[in-house]
Formats: sequence, structure tokens, C-alpha cells
Amino acid sequence: AIISTSSPFLRSFTTTQVALSTTKIEVLALPTNITTKRIIVLIQNTSATETVQVMGNATDTVGIVLPPQSQFSIDNYQGVLHAVANAGTPAINITISTV
Repeated sequence: AIISTSSPFLRSFTTTQVALSTTKIEVLALPTNITTKRIIVLIQNTSATETVQVMGNATDTVGIVLPPQSQFSIDNYQGVLHAVANAGTPAINITISTV
């Protein structure tokens, strides 16, 4: 049989948990190794009650809204991410698969 793929096989995931507050912070920096490529970036709001927003740059004032216990993913994203909570100090998980 011949297997044809349009993207690389994922080998592993790395997850980091980041505590948020009502002040926007950088939660994902640029890759430090330019030969490493992010294939999947998955962001999960772990809070059962708080909403968070994820933004693509430091100057954005609004972003992608993640309700409690929700997540979203971005394919092939090599940039930075910032996040802020609507209240409290919820945590988000950022899971990345690279090749």
C-alpha cells in the first residue's frame, strides 16, 4: 500500500499551563529555534467559570473569546500569543506539536 500525506506525522505534544489575570500577558513566545515548526497550537481554557481572550499581538485589545472549559487550535502558527482573563486568575493550557 502507498500512504500519501499532506502534512508531517505528529510525534509528540508539549503542554504548558499559564495562569492569567485581568492584565494581558504574553503566553506563547516566538520559537527559539528557527528550524522547528509548530504544526498544531492548541489553547484550552481550564476554568469552570471564567472566560479568557487570546490575541495575536501585544497591541490588540480584543481577541478570540474562550468560554469556560473550551479550546481552539491553530495550524502552522509560528507567532506569539497574548491572553487575558475577564476576571479572577484562571489557567490556560497551551499544547504544541512541532517538527
